[in-house]
Amino acid sequence: MQSPFSMAQRRVLRLLIPMAAISLLLLLSLAPAVRAQEKPGISNPLGGAAETENAALALPDLSPFNITGHEPSLFRLGEREIPYSEYVSQARSCELWAQKNTTWTRYIQANQGDNLDLVVFTPEDGNSDIYGIPYAGGKIAHRSYHLSPGYYSLKLDASVSGRTMLILAVKSQPGNALIIDVAPRPAEAAGPVEVTTAMLGMARVVIESDTVKGYDVFVDGVFFSSDAADGVVDGKASLDVSGDDIHKITVSQRDGQGNIINKREFTKEFKQKTAYTLRL
Repeated sequence: MQSPFSMAQRRVLRLLIPMAAISLLLLLSLAPAVRAQEKPGISNPLGGAAETENAALALPDLSPFNITGHEPSLFRLGEREIPYSEYVSQARSCELWAQKNTTWTRYIQANQGDNLDLVVFTPEDGNSDIYGIPYAGGKIAHRSYHLSPGYYSLKLDASVSGRTMLILAVKSQPGNALIIDVAPRPAEAAGPVEVTTAMLGMARVVIESDTVKGYDVFVDGVFFSSDAADGVVDGKASLDVSGDDIHKITVSQRDGQGNIINKREFTKEFKQKTAYTLRL
């Protein structure tokens, strides 16, 4: 079959194809170096680029935990609640849980500095790793353990504000992710915080409601504060966000079972040195 290309065209193709291959190999070799220089582009409601030099979460020792007499009544998986006896009767892999009263959950909220009671479970013996991955960038915490089958207690200090995901892997096989949302600990004050005290480059946001109380506040999808952050559940909350930025502020209220019963979202640009009042 005769080639559709002329002799001159074939000569050009013989030159171009090796050059294209070399260019592709060069780009692939440079890609890791380029990625290493990039910083995370995740929005940071506190202002500025996400920092990568923050101290990593401190992962403590694990202590064997005898579950007999300390069994939870329920395991909460999202909106599902499964009784203890039903959950433990099925096949299980390695797991991380947060204790919340008599319920074990894979999502928990806390204030910075709180001590969290976590539980580790593994059905098999082996080398294990726990990773703490901060949502908004920063150092990934890591610690290795050798675990025997059973339960272990992990006392975690919520020292890093923002969202952190904890992941347990046994024999390099990961289990579930435990999500921890840590709000900055509120500063003590003798009276209400004035809107004029917002930090330089920030915007002050005040949330008020006469009917919705005990709510949580998320900024750009990250748990940030709550109605009770100032020690009083009165339907009022105040927070500072980076100015001259567009933020999505979500206010959600849950019932005693953890189900969302009220939710409002506000997306707008917040100018620095400006106070905003969001009424529910």
